[in-house]
Amino acid sequence: MVGQQAYSWWAWGSPAYIYQATVQIDNRDTMAEVALGRSNFVDNGENFYTAISIIQVVSANGTENFSDTTLAVWRQGMTSLSIQITVISAFAYGRLMLNYWS
Repeated sequence: MVGQQAYSWWAWGSPAYIYQATVQIDNRDTMAEVALGRSNFVDNGENFYTAISIIQVVSANGTENFSDTTLAVWRQGMTSLSIQITVISAFAYGRLMLNYWS
């Protein structure tokens, strides 16, 4: 590994909200991973939902779209990556770690 970079976002939704972000990457071999760092309910009820996922990668393989359950991906020549945070009656803090191999 020759370097790392980290990003973080938060999303709040009552009743629901979907947040998407795209990060540009300089054509590098990259292992990307997303994770939730914090989830809290924001309404009086106890039912809430939070999720984070990688939804799109652009690399030497072309453009790939993923389901909302993809948490990590390795690609050569990655140029961009998009994430999605979904919250229902909740607050969520999510992060993206990029591990560079070129």
